[in-house]
Amino acid sequence: MQEFRNVKTGKTVMRDAPQERRAEYDGKMMILEIDDDGIITYANRTLRDILEYEKEEIIGLPYVVSLHPEMPEELYIQALEVANRGKIWSGYEKSITRNGHYFWTSVYMQPKYQMDQSINGYIIRKKAPADDIIREVQKEYARLSAEEISVCRSEFCGELDFHSQGEA
Repeated sequence: MQEFRNVKTGKTVMRDAPQERRAEYDGKMMILEIDDDGIITYANRTLRDILEYEKEEIIGLPYVVSLHPEMPEELYIQALEVANRGKIWSGYEKSITRNGHYFWTSVYMQPKYQMDQSINGYIIRKKAPADDIIREVQKEYARLSAEEISVCRSEFCGELDFHSQGEA
């Protein structure tokens, strides 16, 4: 079990150890927002339901409560660095539910702006990826972890570049 402190309520929330059991995920879009400190400030019902937290529990928890321990920590750091530059980071994430089950998502992290255009947090959108892509992502992330690579610039993760994809 792992313990997380909710900074809003002051209460402790427990999460079970990782299990090799895949969580059921219907593929609906999950949306959450975090502040500059990585604390969850918003989580839609789809995300709360799959993670198995009530709204009052999850708002105020650190975002890492949902990151599976097998995820290379460098990817989360890289995503924050990209979003801090006003860009969108795209990649894949292995998440963990309260009871230790896992699921994979395709993730987009972008900055959230205040009226004066300063960044005051991040918006994270998650959706279901194709299973065949996840097999390749797992190989890539294992390589990143083994080689202690801190920046992922592959087809599976990194700064989203709309111009190279023919978009404006």
